[in-house]
Amino acid sequence: MATEIVEYSKTEAALAVLAQQYQGVIYDVSTKEGMEAARKGRAEIKSYRVALEKTRKEIKESALRRCQVIDAEARRITSALEALEDPIDEQIKREEKRIEDERNAKIRAEQERIEAEARAKREAEEARLAAERAEIERQRAELAKAEEARKAAEAEARRKIEEEERAARMRIEEQERQARLAREEEERKARQAREAEEARLRAERQRIEDERRAAEEKARKEREAEEARLRAERQRIEDERRAAEEKARKEREAEEARLREIERQKAELLDGRDMLATFVRRFGHRAEFSTIAASISEFLQTEAVEA
Repeated sequence: MATEIVEYSKTEAALAVLAQQYQGVIYDVSTKEGMEAARKGRAEIKSYRVALEKTRKEIKESALRRCQVIDAEARRITSALEALEDPIDEQIKREEKRIEDERNAKIRAEQERIEAEARAKREAEEARLAAERAEIERQRAELAKAEEARKAAEAEARRKIEEEERAARMRIEEQERQARLAREEEERKARQAREAEEARLRAERQRIEDERRAAEEKARKEREAEEARLRAERQRIEDERRAAEEKARKEREAEEARLREIERQKAELLDGRDMLATFVRRFGHRAEFSTIAASISEFLQTEAVEA
């Protein structure tokens, strides 16, 4: 359907080309090239839609009588542009959401892995301490059994047993202290590793955000450069059209002046011939003018033959 708005004819003509180029296109936005192509297509279609909206406002301000027709045509063409742009935009947003979901899933999985490792280490340490406590209890039970068996032993034997028990307790306490220090060291290292990973993830998120902003800024600059180029091209075409019209006008005026001069000279010649013929007709019979009248008649006859 051809548009009734002359100002929209350029966008209307571009719409058919855009439809052939983008309608139904499925971009592989999971790749860098596919994502760039999809964004470029969306930007190109959007530039026509934005330009159309700008044109609509400009011509509406200068021609209020056409507002209803202008708005209706703008909505129709905008709808057609959005029908091309929206599927591409949906692909881009869907891929961006998928990437964000995958990144968040990786972050959650890494955090869960770190927590699981820390939990496994704690459980292993607790199991080891439980085994040591069981061993201690077994040793104590053996000592108690030995003590009961040696109740009748000499005092020296009891002293030695007490010294052995005291040494065993000190050894066990030292082992528990060392185990506690080792566990605290492991927990400290795990905490540092977790904090370092969280810092890395924050830096990664910041890098991705910076890249997104840089891409948007680049797209904005490219769009502005393209708009400036189009404005310059339109101005150049308009200047050439005006120059061609001015040249044609001057050539047309020069031709008209030349033709007018030819007509003036013809009219002047006819007037002169009429005057000469009138002179011969009125005064040729007089003897004073006979010679002149004869020359004029000869001249008129010669002019008639040449004509």
